[in-house]
Amino acid sequence: MQKLKINLKNNPDIKFIANFLKPYTKRAYLVGGSVRNLLLNLPLNDYDIELYDLTCSQFDAIMQELGANGFGKNFFVYKYKNYDFALARYENKVSKGHRGFKVSICQVEKDGAKRRDFTFNALMINIFNGEFLDFYGGYNDLKNKIIRHIDPKSFKEDSLRILRAIVFAARFNFLIAKESLELMKDMDISDLNLERINAELYKFFKAENLALGYKYIQDLNLEEKIFYHSFSDNKFEKLLRSAREFIKDEALFLYLYLNYFKIDFNTFFKKSKLKKELLLKAKEEYFENKINNFELLKIALKRPLNSWLGLWDKERIAKAKKLQVYDKKIIINIDIDKFSKGNLSGKDLGRLIQKEKEKELLKYLQRIE
Repeated sequence: MQKLKINLKNNPDIKFIANFLKPYTKRAYLVGGSVRNLLLNLPLNDYDIELYDLTCSQFDAIMQELGANGFGKNFFVYKYKNYDFALARYENKVSKGHRGFKVSICQVEKDGAKRRDFTFNALMINIFNGEFLDFYGGYNDLKNKIIRHIDPKSFKEDSLRILRAIVFAARFNFLIAKESLELMKDMDISDLNLERINAELYKFFKAENLALGYKYIQDLNLEEKIFYHSFSDNKFEKLLRSAREFIKDEALFLYLYLNYFKIDFNTFFKKSKLKKELLLKAKEEYFENKINNFELLKIALKRPLNSWLGLWDKERIAKAKKLQVYDKKIIINIDIDKFSKGNLSGKDLGRLIQKEKEKELLKYLQRIE
């Protein structure tokens, strides 16, 4: 087991909660994602604290004194500001679904860590003395950028962990250990409802390495279950990778996926029940290959091109800047009165106005070129 000391004394949030808990226990640990982010030098905005040496009634009284709110009562969990507090616990699967666990209090750190999904999420730091506990090799896996499960039996009891592994891979550019990948291939996510799947997808959509995450979705035969289609196209993975370098928006994956593979937007979103703002962004103008200056200017009538999901390479960015529409849209005012005298329908009037705007765009293009 790793023997390290980590200094948490300079963190005022940890110092505050350590001072509060000191009269009640000597075993309170920073755990899970909090430790992982700390070791990866990522912002530490939320704190997961796991406590030992307390009964349920003692824990409840302490949390009431702090002013924390309980949630998931069967799991002995409380929330206060940006802290999550929980008693260490055993979880035994007794029925289907993510609620089908029998829970009991745990007083052994190694056992408390064992219920977690991956080795780097089982790391623990005592908030009073900085003692670092690593029972399952999580520290080395974190250094080597490896996602590795802890216990095969408990891991298979929660199929959401498959999606969590994919998200971690995409977020941190980590590789899933071969034995963990093989274990996941024998698991089924059919017990997960759309709400739980979508919660992980929203994290995936924000991740840096979309191409790696998508590769694992395919490797684990999940594409059909998650996106209702299945493809094999190396060019798409390359597009995902190169486009993400320039476009950080969470809608990028769906924008590329739905347009590249020509998937019906409305049918997809009706099935997936993903949020509507992603649908609206996915419907933005899409040009798979080269785009000329006039088309770029047409897009700039609606938005500055630096907010367009299709501005995914250096060539397009250079064009947008040369056309002076990179960070501002084009505003063209048309005198509607000269068209409104005729008996034109709304659609016909809109088409006429658009034609007039395009005439002005051509004049603009001639001037700037």
